[in-house]
Amino acid sequence: MELRAWCAALCAGMMGVVGCGGSSGENQGSGSSGASGTGSSSGTGSSSGTGSSSGTGSSSGGSGEGGGLLDPGSSGALGGTGGQGAGSAGCEHVDVVFALDNSSSMNEEKESMRDVVFPAFAQALLNIESIKDFRAAVLDACPSPANFHTRGNAGECSFQSGEVWMDSSSTALTSEFQCVADLYSDDMECSGNSDDEQPASAVAAALEAPFSEEANAGFLRDDALLVVVAITDEDEQPVPRQSPQEIHDRLVATKGEAKNVVFLGIGGQTECDGVYGSADEAQNMQRLVSTFAEDGRGFFWDLCAGRLEDGLTNALSTIEAACEEFVPPPR
Repeated sequence: MELRAWCAALCAGMMGVVGCGGSSGENQGSGSSGASGTGSSSGTGSSSGTGSSSGTGSSSGGSGEGGGLLDPGSSGALGGTGGQGAGSAGCEHVDVVFALDNSSSMNEEKESMRDVVFPAFAQALLNIESIKDFRAAVLDACPSPANFHTRGNAGECSFQSGEVWMDSSSTALTSEFQCVADLYSDDMECSGNSDDEQPASAVAAALEAPFSEEANAGFLRDDALLVVVAITDEDEQPVPRQSPQEIHDRLVATKGEAKNVVFLGIGGQTECDGVYGSADEAQNMQRLVSTFAEDGRGFFWDLCAGRLEDGLTNALSTIEAACEEFVPPPR
């Protein structure tokens, strides 16, 4: 679907959360209440459906200023300054980490994420009523080192924030993301023998000491919802070996509360050829999503089922629900 039409549909209809089309089981869906897909639920904390969003309601939208949704190739400024904020229930801040498999087979997925998905995803976050702002950080799928990227293959990205992350207030947010998501990985210490395809583990390492205290210091905010987006066309393959539950526990420990973490895993539900080429069955990624789905905070999107924009559309409902139920830190 053309971006402008997709964005309009997205901001007008963020209702149900549905999982990957064609099967059911514990590894699909967010497990959150209010799902309205066409399939019936089955398995633990899961939902099945057609892979497209449904529902007749509309979002309340944001009340910020700005020029609306962004077309690729424009100046990079996103319209709007967030939701209503004062007096609103739920979280006001979101911290998003994108971990992208940087193998050559991922070129089409990375291009889509840079040029189509992120601009509309960023705008849609700010259209959630309570959200005032968000931060976004990017790294590859190797945890050695797990420092957030500040440059792409073309050179330094020079974020307006002056930090190692992007801020939603930037007037060049889209172009900043396009720069950094063209992943520079010459500093990567992984061998490339499957140990460089562990996006969720890389995010966990980035948010733990020593990276959380040194290279990435200051990124996580106590009063922000953490959203992790991990994408690979193979599978989560942590080295040394860790179970999906152990990775879940590491990510939750960075926030101290499971309800304050949303995890979006993107991979192949089965081995297949999809719109972006071939994908392996991402068994570990699906199991990891299921550990977050128990709290209504996990969503898996099948690379074989359709385009990334469809998955992000559905995942926004999970983020909205989590924001409404955000557990603020004790004062």
